[in-house]
Amino acid sequence: MARPRASNPSKAASPKPRPPGPLPPPLPAALLERPLDYLMAEHHRHRSYLAGLRYAATLAEIPRDQAARLHLFLASELPLHWADEEEDLFPILRRHALPEDGLAEVLTRLSQDHAMNEALVRTIDHGLSVILDADHDPVPLERRLCGLILTYTATEARHLAVENAVVLAIAGVRLRKAELHGLSAAMKARREAFHVTDA
Repeated sequence: MARPRASNPSKAASPKPRPPGPLPPPLPAALLERPLDYLMAEHHRHRSYLAGLRYAATLAEIPRDQAARLHLFLASELPLHWADEEEDLFPILRRHALPEDGLAEVLTRLSQDHAMNEALVRTIDHGLSVILDADHDPVPLERRLCGLILTYTATEARHLAVENAVVLAIAGVRLRKAELHGLSAAMKARREAFHVTDA
């Protein structure tokens, strides 16, 4: 009887993850006329960036142009979105949601997520920014940075799911035309202050 062939460790290794799609550009400014739609679309866009970060961390390397685009997102675009929520959407909802919506505790938890993720994002962004001038491409990522990226992307994915399923759903019911107009105006003013233009 023939001996069973020894397994090849290389064949047993996990397959290389499938690369995510291209990183989407900023949303058109015209969508700010419908602020809840804008925020929902922004969450969808953020998922693409989370996928790009996760893929880089899984491979422990990243192309320099991808690192530059993710650096711009983390340093400039993500803080702008968090400000939309913390300074405008959440306060409006605290004033207009009903007690039976059970939203107060949810918003408190989401604000805590923002504070926790802000520290993580600063560290990740610094890790990406220092490799932008590397003389080789792709650039390897340190193990610690990969771990932080995987932690952030997991927590942020759960965060976005709650915002979509709970916060924006309740906002769509409770906010009237006047509140939506005020939210839209505040988000537009924030982008004008930071000289953010259309995609």
